[in-house]
Amino acid sequence: MQDHLAIFQEMGASAFGILAQRPEKVQTFMTGQRLALPILIDADRAITKLYGVYHPFGLDALNTARPSTFLIDRDGTVRFMYVGEGQADRPDPETIVAELRKLN
Repeated sequence: MQDHLAIFQEMGASAFGILAQRPEKVQTFMTGQRLALPILIDADRAITKLYGVYHPFGLDALNTARPSTFLIDRDGTVRFMYVGEGQADRPDPETIVAELRKLN
């Protein structure tokens, strides 16, 4: 997805990541990462619960969120949603570009 950030921006879209982890875990993860998009922290998992991607494992320390992609229009309406089945399941960036074109 990072390779497509310029295209997203040209189309008027803002992209960011949300990690459902404690700040210290996010800091550890970010060490050595070269991410071009801002990362938001959802330590209490309120955002992941709100969007229905919270994935409980039984122990709060292990609870996480499924990898998800949302396109939200200027009015705050979700126009596209992709929720992965596992941590490596993500939408093809070309799919996201096609969905963005529908919004413009």
